[in-house]
Amino acid sequence: MPHKTGILELVDRLDDVAKKAGSVNTVARVGQSLVGYSTDGEGALRAIKSYGFEPEDKNILVIGAGGAARAIVQSLSTRHNSVKILNRSPHRAKRVAESLIGHRRVSYRKLTRKSLEASIPGTNLLVNATPLQTAKILSELGIQSQNLRQIDWVFDLAYDGFSEPLPIRSGQISPLEMLVQQAALSFEIWLGKPAPFALMRSSLTDHLGRDWK
Repeated sequence: MPHKTGILELVDRLDDVAKKAGSVNTVARVGQSLVGYSTDGEGALRAIKSYGFEPEDKNILVIGAGGAARAIVQSLSTRHNSVKILNRSPHRAKRVAESLIGHRRVSYRKLTRKSLEASIPGTNLLVNATPLQTAKILSELGIQSQNLRQIDWVFDLAYDGFSEPLPIRSGQISPLEMLVQQAALSFEIWLGKPAPFALMRSSLTDHLGRDWK
Protein backbone atom coordinates (compact mmCIF):
# COMPACT_ATOMS: atom_id res chain seq x y z
CA MET A 1 0.00 0.00 0.00
CA PRO A 2 -0.57 2.38 -1.73
CA HIS A 3 1.31 0.97 -4.72
CA LYS A 4 -1.66 -0.98 -6.12
CA THR A 5 -3.04 2.28 -7.48
CA GLY A 6 0.25 4.19 -7.89
CA ILE A 7 1.57 1.59 -10.35
CA LEU A 8 -1.29 2.25 -12.77
CA GLU A 9 0.75 5.05 -14.36
CA LEU A 10 3.85 2.86 -14.79
CA VAL A 11 2.52 -0.08 -16.80
CA ASP A 12 1.94 0.02 -20.55
CA ARG A 13 -1.60 -1.33 -20.37
CA LEU A 14 -4.12 -2.98 -18.07
CA ASP A 15 -6.15 -6.13 -18.50
CA ASP A 16 -9.92 -5.69 -18.32
CA VAL A 17 -10.21 -6.75 -14.66
CA ALA A 18 -7.49 -4.36 -13.47
CA LYS A 19 -8.97 -1.56 -15.57
CA LYS A 20 -12.38 -1.99 -13.97
CA ALA A 21 -10.95 -2.42 -10.48
CA GLY A 22 -8.63 0.56 -10.81
CA SER A 23 -5.78 -1.32 -9.13
CA VAL A 24 -2.91 -3.67 -9.96
CA ASN A 25 -1.15 -6.28 -7.84
CA THR A 26 0.52 -8.35 -10.57
CA VAL A 27 2.70 -7.19 -13.48
CA ALA A 28 3.79 -9.43 -16.34
CA ARG A 29 5.88 -8.77 -19.42
CA VAL A 30 3.89 -9.56 -22.55
CA GLY A 31 6.12 -9.08 -25.58
CA GLN A 32 7.74 -5.70 -24.99
CA SER A 33 4.92 -4.39 -22.82
CA LEU A 34 4.35 -4.42 -19.07
CA VAL A 35 0.75 -5.44 -18.42
CA GLY A 36 -1.00 -4.83 -15.11
CA TYR A 37 -3.41 -7.36 -13.65
CA SER A 38 -5.45 -7.58 -10.47
CA THR A 39 -5.98 -10.93 -8.79
CA ASP A 40 -7.40 -9.45 -5.58
CA GLY A 41 -11.07 -9.54 -6.56
CA GLU A 42 -11.08 -13.12 -7.85
CA GLY A 43 -8.73 -14.23 -5.05
CA ALA A 44 -11.07 -12.79 -2.43
CA LEU A 45 -14.10 -14.35 -4.12
CA ARG A 46 -12.47 -17.80 -4.13
CA ALA A 47 -11.47 -17.41 -0.49
CA ILE A 48 -15.00 -16.45 0.51
CA LYS A 49 -16.51 -19.36 -1.37
CA SER A 50 -14.02 -21.82 0.13
CA TYR A 51 -15.64 -21.14 3.50
CA GLY A 52 -19.07 -22.00 2.12
CA PHE A 53 -20.38 -18.45 1.75
CA GLU A 54 -22.04 -17.77 -1.59
CA PRO A 55 -21.92 -14.00 -2.32
CA GLU A 56 -25.07 -13.67 -4.38
CA ASP A 57 -27.94 -11.32 -3.47
CA LYS A 58 -26.34 -10.54 -0.11
CA ASN A 59 -25.82 -7.41 1.96
CA ILE A 60 -22.10 -6.69 2.06
CA LEU A 61 -20.34 -4.02 4.09
CA VAL A 62 -16.83 -2.96 3.02
CA ILE A 63 -14.54 -0.89 5.25
CA GLY A 64 -11.78 0.83 3.29
CA ALA A 65 -11.39 2.28 -0.21
CA GLY A 66 -7.85 1.34 -1.28
CA GLY A 67 -6.73 -0.85 -4.16
CA ALA A 68 -7.81 -4.16 -2.63
CA ALA A 69 -11.17 -2.72 -1.60
CA ARG A 70 -11.78 -1.43 -5.12
CA ALA A 71 -11.02 -4.84 -6.64
CA ILE A 72 -13.23 -6.68 -4.16
CA VAL A 73 -16.14 -4.25 -4.51
CA GLN A 74 -15.88 -4.59 -8.28
CA SER A 75 -16.06 -8.38 -8.03
CA LEU A 76 -18.87 -8.54 -5.48
CA SER A 77 -21.03 -5.81 -7.03
CA THR A 78 -21.48 -7.79 -10.25
CA ARG A 79 -23.24 -10.58 -8.37
CA HIS A 80 -26.42 -8.71 -7.45
CA ASN A 81 -25.15 -7.91 -3.98
CA SER A 82 -25.97 -4.74 -2.09
CA VAL A 83 -22.58 -3.21 -1.21
CA LYS A 84 -21.99 -0.35 1.21
CA ILE A 85 -18.53 1.24 1.49
CA LEU A 86 -17.39 2.99 4.67
CA ASN A 87 -14.11 4.90 4.72
CA ARG A 88 -12.53 7.56 6.91
CA SER A 89 -12.06 9.71 3.78
CA PRO A 90 -15.53 9.73 2.20
CA HIS A 91 -14.28 11.20 -1.09
CA ARG A 92 -12.22 8.03 -1.67
CA ALA A 93 -15.23 5.84 -0.95
CA LYS A 94 -17.22 8.00 -3.36
CA ARG A 95 -14.65 7.43 -6.11
CA VAL A 96 -14.88 3.68 -5.65
CA ALA A 97 -18.68 3.73 -5.72
CA GLU A 98 -18.89 6.05 -8.71
CA SER A 99 -16.39 3.97 -10.70
CA LEU A 100 -18.95 1.14 -10.78
CA ILE A 101 -21.21 2.64 -13.39
CA GLY A 102 -24.47 0.73 -13.69
CA HIS A 103 -24.30 -0.88 -10.24
CA ARG A 104 -26.94 1.07 -8.36
CA ARG A 105 -26.73 -1.12 -5.27
CA VAL A 106 -23.34 0.32 -4.28
CA SER A 107 -23.43 3.13 -1.71
CA TYR A 108 -20.90 4.88 0.51
CA ARG A 109 -20.58 6.86 3.73
CA LYS A 110 -17.85 8.23 5.96
CA LEU A 111 -16.63 5.69 8.53
CA THR A 112 -17.77 6.84 11.96
CA ARG A 113 -19.11 5.10 15.02
CA LYS A 114 -22.65 6.06 14.04
CA SER A 115 -22.37 4.94 10.40
CA LEU A 116 -20.77 1.60 11.32
CA GLU A 117 -23.32 0.81 14.03
CA ALA A 118 -26.14 1.71 11.64
CA SER A 119 -24.71 -0.53 8.89
CA ILE A 120 -24.28 -3.69 10.97
CA PRO A 121 -27.92 -4.89 11.14
CA GLY A 122 -28.74 -7.08 8.14
CA THR A 123 -25.13 -7.41 6.98
CA ASN A 124 -24.26 -10.89 5.69
CA LEU A 125 -20.56 -10.22 5.12
CA LEU A 126 -18.25 -7.54 6.48
CA VAL A 127 -15.07 -7.10 4.43
CA ASN A 128 -12.42 -5.07 6.24
CA ALA A 129 -9.92 -3.94 3.60
CA THR A 130 -7.89 -1.66 5.87
CA PRO A 131 -4.50 -2.36 7.50
CA LEU A 132 -6.26 -2.58 10.89
CA GLN A 133 -8.11 -5.69 11.97
CA THR A 134 -11.81 -5.32 12.74
CA ALA A 135 -11.35 -5.67 16.51
CA LYS A 136 -8.94 -2.71 16.43
CA ILE A 137 -11.34 -0.55 14.42
CA LEU A 138 -14.18 -1.34 16.81
CA SER A 139 -11.97 -0.40 19.76
CA GLU A 140 -10.91 2.90 18.18
CA LEU A 141 -14.55 3.82 17.48
CA GLY A 142 -15.74 2.76 20.92
CA ILE A 143 -18.02 0.01 19.60
CA GLN A 144 -18.56 -3.18 21.60
CA SER A 145 -17.65 -6.34 19.68
CA GLN A 146 -20.96 -7.83 20.80
CA ASN A 147 -22.62 -5.60 18.18
CA LEU A 148 -21.26 -7.94 15.51
CA ARG A 149 -23.58 -10.77 16.61
CA GLN A 150 -25.93 -9.63 13.84
CA ILE A 151 -23.31 -10.29 11.12
CA ASP A 152 -22.85 -13.71 9.48
CA TRP A 153 -19.22 -13.47 8.33
CA VAL A 154 -16.24 -11.13 8.83
CA PHE A 155 -13.36 -11.07 6.35
CA ASP A 156 -10.26 -9.13 7.48
CA LEU A 157 -7.70 -8.57 4.72
CA ALA A 158 -4.84 -7.67 7.09
CA TYR A 159 -2.76 -10.85 7.40
CA ASP A 160 0.08 -9.69 9.63
CA GLY A 161 -1.33 -11.84 12.42
CA PHE A 162 -4.18 -14.20 13.20
CA SER A 163 -7.49 -12.39 13.56
CA GLU A 164 -8.86 -11.85 17.03
CA PRO A 165 -12.01 -13.98 17.51
CA LEU A 166 -15.23 -12.04 17.05
CA PRO A 167 -18.76 -12.98 18.25
CA ILE A 168 -20.36 -13.45 14.83
CA ARG A 169 -22.91 -15.97 13.61
CA SER A 170 -20.98 -18.13 11.14
CA GLY A 171 -17.27 -17.37 11.33
CA GLN A 172 -14.26 -15.40 10.16
CA ILE A 173 -12.69 -15.74 6.74
CA SER A 174 -8.90 -15.73 6.97
CA PRO A 175 -6.94 -13.29 4.80
CA LEU A 176 -4.34 -16.04 4.41
CA GLU A 177 -6.82 -17.97 2.26
CA MET A 178 -7.08 -14.94 -0.02
CA LEU A 179 -3.28 -14.58 -0.01
CA VAL A 180 -2.83 -18.09 -1.38
CA GLN A 181 -5.74 -17.82 -3.82
CA GLN A 182 -4.55 -14.56 -5.39
CA ALA A 183 -0.94 -15.77 -5.40
CA ALA A 184 -2.01 -18.87 -7.36
CA LEU A 185 -3.74 -16.62 -9.90
CA SER A 186 -0.57 -14.51 -10.22
CA PHE A 187 1.48 -17.69 -10.71
CA GLU A 188 -0.76 -18.65 -13.63
CA ILE A 189 -0.38 -15.20 -15.20
CA TRP A 190 3.41 -15.31 -14.96
CA LEU A 191 4.02 -18.93 -16.02
CA GLY A 192 0.96 -19.70 -18.15
CA LYS A 193 0.16 -22.98 -16.43
CA PRO A 194 -2.01 -24.15 -13.50
CA ALA A 195 -0.62 -23.26 -10.10
CA PRO A 196 0.25 -26.05 -7.62
CA PHE A 197 -2.36 -24.67 -5.25
CA ALA A 198 -2.32 -27.52 -2.73
CA LEU A 199 1.48 -27.33 -2.48
CA MET A 200 1.40 -23.53 -2.11
CA ARG A 201 -1.20 -23.75 0.63
CA SER A 202 0.57 -26.53 2.51
CA SER A 203 3.87 -24.63 2.31
CA LEU A 204 2.26 -21.64 4.00
CA THR A 205 0.61 -23.73 6.71
CA ASP A 206 3.95 -25.46 7.35
CA HIS A 207 5.64 -22.07 7.65
CA LEU A 208 3.00 -20.84 10.11
CA GLY A 209 2.87 -24.09 12.03
CA ARG A 210 -0.92 -24.23 11.79
CA ASP A 211 -3.84 -24.10 9.40
CA TRP A 212 -6.11 -21.08 9.43
CA LYS A 213 -9.35 -22.98 8.85
